[in-house]
Formats: sequence, C-alpha cells, structure tokens
Amino acid sequence: MKKQLLLGSALFAAISVFPQNGSSKAKMVGIKNMADEIAAKFAIEPTNAAPTTLKQVPGPILNPVGGEEQSSVAMPPSTINWQLITGSMNIYGMLVSSTRPLQYNDNLNTVSYIHRKSATYQSTPALPSNAQSGVIVAEITSNWGTSWDSTCIWSDATNWGRYPQGGIYNPPGNTTVSNAYIVGTGPTVAGSGFSGNFYASKKLNAFNTTADATPNAMQFMPFAQTGSVTNNGWSRNGFTSTDDGFVRTIGLLQPDNTTLAKLRGYAIVKGAFNGGVMVWSSDTIIPPAIIDGAGDAAIGYEPLMAWNEAGTVGYFVTLGTLATATNSTKGNQPIVYKTTNSGGSWALLTGIDFNNAANAPLLKHISPTNANTNIAVPYFTDMNVTVDATNKLHIGGIFASASSTHNDSLNYIGQFDNQGQTYLWPHVPGQRPYLVDFIGDGTSAWTHVTVDSISSERAGRASGDNGFNSNPWDPTGTSGSKTDNVDTRLMMGRTPDGQYITFAWAESDTNFTSNPNGNKYNGIPNIKTRCMAVGSGTNMYQVSATEINTTKVAAGTGTPNSSVSNRATMHYMSPTTGSAAVVSTTASTTVDIRTPIVVTNSNPFSQLTNNTTWFQNGKLSYVFAGSTTTVNGVAENLQNSASNSVIFPNPASNNATLGIDLKNNSNVDVTVLNTIGQVVKTTKAPGQVGQNNINIDLSGLSTGIYMVNIKVGNATSTKKIVVQ
Repeated sequence: MKKQLLLGSALFAAISVFPQNGSSKAKMVGIKNMADEIAAKFAIEPTNAAPTTLKQVPGPILNPVGGEEQSSVAMPPSTINWQLITGSMNIYGMLVSSTRPLQYNDNLNTVSYIHRKSATYQSTPALPSNAQSGVIVAEITSNWGTSWDSTCIWSDATNWGRYPQGGIYNPPGNTTVSNAYIVGTGPTVAGSGFSGNFYASKKLNAFNTTADATPNAMQFMPFAQTGSVTNNGWSRNGFTSTDDGFVRTIGLLQPDNTTLAKLRGYAIVKGAFNGGVMVWSSDTIIPPAIIDGAGDAAIGYEPLMAWNEAGTVGYFVTLGTLATATNSTKGNQPIVYKTTNSGGSWALLTGIDFNNAANAPLLKHISPTNANTNIAVPYFTDMNVTVDATNKLHIGGIFASASSTHNDSLNYIGQFDNQGQTYLWPHVPGQRPYLVDFIGDGTSAWTHVTVDSISSERAGRASGDNGFNSNPWDPTGTSGSKTDNVDTRLMMGRTPDGQYITFAWAESDTNFTSNPNGNKYNGIPNIKTRCMAVGSGTNMYQVSATEINTTKVAAGTGTPNSSVSNRATMHYMSPTTGSAAVVSTTASTTVDIRTPIVVTNSNPFSQLTNNTTWFQNGKLSYVFAGSTTTVNGVAENLQNSASNSVIFPNPASNNATLGIDLKNNSNVDVTVLNTIGQVVKTTKAPGQVGQNNINIDLSGLSTGIYMVNIKVGNATSTKKIVVQ
C-alpha cells in the first residue's frame, strides 16, 4: 500500500508539472526581483588587502563528479587544448560577461587577454599592498598560445583598475605586432568607492612590468566631463576594435556613478590614435524607455556593441522596455540602435515584436504573467551580439517568463517548482531555457532561429537563494555572498569574414548535479558551443548538427584537462574567432574554426584567492547537413592547395602577387571584394603543379581593406589585403 501511495503521489506530481495539452503552461509558484542579481555584478571586494596565494595543483583535488566524456562517435576531429596562461588576484574582474577582455585580431593573427594582475606579478615601480590588485596586465600571443608575453598597461597608487577589458589597436595597413598597441578600459576604485574610469594604451614593442609613461598613455577620467568625454561610469562593456582604426567602449550615464541609481542612458566612448596615444571622445544614447513610479528608466546595466570589420556598420544593444511597448513586448528585451556611418549618427530600430504571430512559437516556451494569463512576456536573462557577413545583427538571447507588465514591476520574473526546488524555468519539455538567435538590420521584421536548449540555470548567489548550496564558490563575497551566480554567460564570435558564428555558453549536465541530486542549477559547468553558417537564398542560417563540449573533451577530439572539466566558470570567448576551414561533400560540410576561449577558476573554488586562467587554442569542428552555401564563398579548406598561398606585397598599390603552391594543374580564380561584399576585381589564371605567381590587378581601387577570395576547384581560401 505504501508503494502504491508513493506511486500515486508521483503520478499526481507529474500530472501537475507536465501540461495535459499543448496550450497548458506551468504555473508560477513565486516571483523574483532581478535587481539583486544585477547589483552583484557591480561588487567591490570586501577588503582591499592583498589576497592569499592559492597554489594550483596539476589536477583538481576537489573536482565534482560529472558524466561520461562526450561520445566522439560521428563527431568531427576537434583539437581542443587547454593551457594555463596567467592568474588574477581574485574573481571580481571576470564577473561581468558583457566585458570583453579576450580578443583575436585577425590582421595580426594575435590573441590578447587583459586582466587584473596575479598575486605573484610585481609591477614596476611597486605599489602599496592595497593598490596592487588594481594593476592591469595584458597577455599577448601571436602563435595561438604556444608562447605568451605579458605587459603592464595600468598601474596607479590611487585609482585602482577594476573589470578590465580591451584589445589591440592596429594602425590601418599594419601587419606587424610591434607597430600595434594594446588598449584597455575599465572602472577604477579609490579606497572604498568607485572613482572613475581608466583608459590605457601601450605599444607592443615592449613587454615589461612598467606601464607606459608617455603622457596620456594612462588616462584617468573622474566622474566629470573630461575633455571630449562626457561624465560616465563603468566603462567596462562591449569593447570593439575595427579596421578603420578606432576602438570603442560603453559607459553608463547616472547622476551618481559610484552606485546604481537613476540610469538614464549610455556613453559610447571612442578612441582614435593620435601622436602615439589614444584620444578619446564620446557620444550618448538615451533610450525612450518606460519610467517607473520612482523615476527610474527601464533600461539595463550591461549594454553591448557589435560592428562589421570595416567599422562602417555598428549596432548598440541594451536590455530594457521602451515606452511604446505593449503586451508581449513589455518586458526586459533588446533595445537596438544602428549606425551606417561609423557612429556619426544612431537610429533606434523597431524591436523584436513578440506580439507578431511569427513569434508565437517562442511564447509557448514561457508562462503567462500573474496579472494577465492571456499574455506571456519574454524576460531576457542573457544576451550577446555579433554582425554577420551581410551586416545583419544577430542577438543571441535566453529568456524566461516575466511575472508582470506593470511599470513598477518590470524587473520581476516568475519562479517554478520542479521536484521541490524553485527555478526560473519549469524545466519540463517545452519549458526550459532555449538559446534563440534573433536576426535583423531594421529593413524588415526580425527573424529567429532556435540554436539549442539548455538543461541548467544560474545557481544561487546569496545565502537563502535557490541553488545556493549548488554554487561551487565559497561564500566570502560581500555580506557572505558567493558573488558569481554561475549563469550561462552567453558569448558570440564571428569568423573575420562573418560567414560563421559561434555560440558559447556554460551548462551543467543535470544527470550528475548534487545538493540535491539531479538539480537544475549550474553547479558543474562546462562550456558548450554550436556554430551557425550564414548562407544565401533559402539556406540562410543553418545551425551545426554537433554541439561541442569544449571543457569535457570527447575522446579523440582533444586533450582532456581536469582543471576545466565540470569547473568551467568565468569564461569568455573572443568576439572574433579564427577563419573557417571548410570541407564539403554532397552529404555534409565540416567546418573547423580556431576558437579562443578562457576559463578562470581556483582549486578549491575561492573568490578572494589567486585564480587561474586557462586558454583554449585548438580548433572546434562542426558538421552541417549538406553543403553550406556562404554569402561570398569565403572559407578556407586546409586539405587543399588554396590555403597554401600568400599575397605580397601587403599593403599594395596598383598590383599584388598571389603566390600559390598547387598539387595539380588547376585553374585559379581570384576575386577581390570590398568590405560590403561587392566584387571589384576578378582574375582567372591557369595554374601548374608547384609554385605559381599570379598577378592581382588593384588599379583604380580606393585606399582601404579588401577581401581576396581564391578558388581552386572546389577549394576556397580568403585573405585580406590593404590597398594604399
């Protein structure tokens, strides 16, 4: 009888959780104010004392139990490889996923990673102990991590760097790393409060522990108008560097930038190189958002930017709610601005219309609001952006169920019960986190593609939060919090030509989670990736059949590393990946992409000790069904002779030479395209076995960067050339 009663209870629970028809939705059991989650990302460490040094052992002594390694059956041969590159004195610099400290510069084939210094790194001259954690260091590799150089870019005894981001400024036409500059930005702390922003640059011809003493190489900007830069704070979001010679970052506009209150808009801060240093200026964006009863605008604190490589077309995106929003659009959703003149002006685009019938399938994944059960409103919990080869914006988003459309309650999200645990999703078929890519450019309605489903969600941050016991970090943050909620941290990166987009996020296998067993919290995170091919015609946006677990490495697809397996916290992926190497048959296409990713953790997980950063430098291989037809055929096949080529001189003026080594007699087709994909020159030449030198006519072309597509048989390769 007891067994029968238990079975009956289980059946009743199942009936109450799973819908009995296609239109039923799980009911909310509570609501959560997301303000606390936002505030945690603006933390200051509890003390500024020097942290203890934690020794990183070769393999984790406290590695959580996880599932079997991913099966390599039917998987392409990735070459995943994780290596230790550096450390940081604590985890606070990596809390925000909208910060961009990891960047790949394809013109120089160089990866940069900017971070707060490690416990053992000593800047010159030495700083007081309470200022040392504010030293900002750049790590540089030009051989995909085989070797690294480090250089100090910010060191100040009074204003200490926090939340650093940045990348390489490369002078137009330059192909030498030593002529380029590393640029970093971020907020600063003076004593116990935030004081302003730092803007630092340093030429990459000196790798040492001393920041550049050139006037204005290190610029501190307090919370006041500084030159051409408006008063702003928290300049730690959306760093970009484009081929036109500009770098950009985003700051927040608030009456008091030392805290979070009365956010009214954003400063887009642009750096232009002049006289050996960066000269900064700013523009502002003030979204016409809903204003609540307390006078606060319904806009978010983690804005993002994405640009095409040329720097002509750009998008600014933040989460929030426009004043014109109604029904299913009245939630925490993307607000998008676009520029087509390099930032000279910005236009607000029509947002994603969740009231449109075309988006109705997406609303089936969420539950209706408490006040009006006829309306379901997406609340975006995570987002990232990139621009593809056609200059369209891709907004990768994960959304849950908003609980209200009241102006004063737009920050509240629904909670659901699953086996006695409370979550932001019901975690039942059809109602779990989904990663959706929204695509548009303002000329027509947004389209969408579902990329993947996700089995876990963020863990609790503060004592008493749902999932707090599943969070692997120690409770040594502000007020005993774990600070990092181990969320999905969605990243997006595009190949230099914009033909392939990689999505990366943190996810746990809930078959092996504990505290309690089988919970849906992200307590044993690994980094998953998928790839999208940007096609043409009816085959526009194809998602790879394979999902890759980059940290729990499948046999035969790389080198396992127990220091990142089930421990992949604080990850970043470069917004630009390596070029794609493509092998196509009539049945399938394999795409190989070298993908820079970093993971930062400690062993055991400890917020305020020295944390270690690991770098992934191998290729990720994806399989697509059939042949992927890209916009310009811009791809590279490492198994054919098209890749064994070089263009010289580069930069060039009226002519350049393509040097190519052919394995057999083949015709060589050379197509020169401008930055918007228009064909400007073509050459066709018969090639012979061995080395060939083929003339490329560049006469009449304007100064700038061009793409050169080389086609030999079914093999293609694309390279850049600078015309001067």
